[in-house]
Amino acid sequence: MYLACDLNNQQTVVLKFPNDDLIGNVGVFERYKREAEIGNRINHPHVQRMLNTGEKRSEEYLVMEYIEGRTLREVLEERDGKPLPAAEAMRLTLQICDALVYCHEHGVFHRDIKPENIMVQNDGSIKLIDFGVALLEGARRVTWRGLTGTVGTPDYMSPEQIRGERGTASADVYAVGVILYEMLCGHPPFEGENVFAVMNQHATQDPPSILNSQPDLSPELATVVMKAIRRDADKRYKSMQDMWHALQNLNEVVPIPYEPESPKQSTWRQQVIMAALVIIALALVVIAIGVAAQLVHNTPH
Repeated sequence: MYLACDLNNQQTVVLKFPNDDLIGNVGVFERYKREAEIGNRINHPHVQRMLNTGEKRSEEYLVMEYIEGRTLREVLEERDGKPLPAAEAMRLTLQICDALVYCHEHGVFHRDIKPENIMVQNDGSIKLIDFGVALLEGARRVTWRGLTGTVGTPDYMSPEQIRGERGTASADVYAVGVILYEMLCGHPPFEGENVFAVMNQHATQDPPSILNSQPDLSPELATVVMKAIRRDADKRYKSMQDMWHALQNLNEVVPIPYEPESPKQSTWRQQVIMAALVIIALALVVIAIGVAAQLVHNTPH
């Protein structure tokens, strides 16, 4: 991605080019085209805008709105493990929900909601960015899932995404719930020594109650958070609209004592999959080192 200036209006913009090395990959190029189509379909104050649509270009690239601010990840890191004030966490989450309600109504499911993909602008409002792995309702079913067969980021991936299923509205509900949990506690519900340990926890366990870390949190807000991040998708909010409504109307929420279900026993098949993921991860590290070495070798001195 590159910063650029639109000469027609002197506006700073972001140019997003598809990776030249991957442009021949059908799945990757479909993902790029899907992101362009989503940008043409979505127009919401809390979503990064696609600009200069429909113009003729000499090569493939996207022109995106330039957003001044910080990622939510940077905001959380500045807190150094301390939770955000509940009112601030609620304010940010309501904006995230508002944007996703709109996206879902227009057939777009983000599927990679995480603090890195949420920009907090200088005025305090948020923008969702990076719809690169989003699911577009009615689009061709060509999806690049990576070597692990999953789409998303492990700390915020729903159990069904980790199992390789196509995440939709419920997956976005889960991710927003995990982010709200993290903002209110200073840490996500699941932590582990490596990415595979975290993925395994998401897939096999209900998260610990948020009241374990924040006993003074209102029971109504705790009920909303824990309903959003149940392992069983049928026990979550049915839609982002439902979660948004509950957060907007906490006085209507009936507090429900949270009881996590017993963890699922890891099956032989799951153990084989986890072992395969470890092997793939090691292979990716070796490939990355090789690519880096090649780039250094080819850099003019």
